Amino acid sequence: MLRKRVYQLNRQITPNQIYNEDCIRFMQEMNDQGILIDVIVTSPPYNTNKEYGIYNDNKERGDYLDWLQNVAVKSFSVLKDSGSFFLNIGNRDPQLPFLILERFKQADYKLQNTIHWIKSVSIDPEDIGRNNGLRNNNDNISIGHFSPIVSDRYLNNLHEYIFHFTKTGNIKIDKLRAGVTYQDKTNIGRWKTAIRDKRDRGNVWLIPHLTIQESRPHPAVFPVKLPQRCIELHGIKPNMLVYDPFMGIGNTAIACGRLGVNYIGTEIEEGYIKIAEERISGKIDTYLHGDEEDLI
Repeated sequence: MLRKRVYQLNRQITPNQIYNEDCIRFMQEMNDQGILIDVIVTSPPYNTNKEYGIYNDNKERGDYLDWLQNVAVKSFSVLKDSGSFFLNIGNRDPQLPFLILERFKQADYKLQNTIHWIKSVSIDPEDIGRNNGLRNNNDNISIGHFSPIVSDRYLNNLHEYIFHFTKTGNIKIDKLRAGVTYQDKTNIGRWKTAIRDKRDRGNVWLIPHLTIQESRPHPAVFPVKLPQRCIELHGIKPNMLVYDPFMGIGNTAIACGRLGVNYIGTEIEEGYIKIAEERISGKIDTYLHGDEEDLI
């Protein structure tokens, strides 16, 4: 055990690897080596008693918040002054995202944007424009899917938060890289900033979850498109480095591969790292090739 510890302290952390380590200790090691990160994008355990393996996903609320605040403090020290931290948090406990938000603010982060990740949505026919190709009958249109909540008090959770933190709250982002085309093309040229057929997507992102028939290798996975869009929104820069403290089965790494940027990941579950490495190498095709929507 002592020999392994000495090896860890003397190694050089290198990009495009997932390390089987606790993220808080690892970020201290990055800090000691002077490694700075452009973008952190992650989805930590939500403390909803998921079966991860060795991780206890059923902490007392105070302990859970203290732990995430420690993650925030350590990450602040390795994030560039121009960097972005995109934190995906679910809202099964409706108060929890806002309590986590306060802990990140206590760690000196500034909330620059709040993004709503929509996993499913239903649209009534009267609210659908007549010229966009969607209206073909009198029924509503439903996109995506969700896990129903059996309750006479709470609505089904169809969205999650993505908090975009920066150190100053004043970091320029690449809104058009993650943008959409104009539905009404007459808007092009109408405003000084509308010089091409691309506009700001806004802070509501419809990204349906994958439908998977076989058993899931991980109990809580976000779609590859989610970290990919976060990285694009920050802006792609030469030699940039992305870090996911809770890499899971590698979706952030796959997003980085699609964008041609370097990544570092940490994950305490060794089995998830094995799956991630097989997916990154192309040995497992599920989720890796093509668009996620093809699997809905």
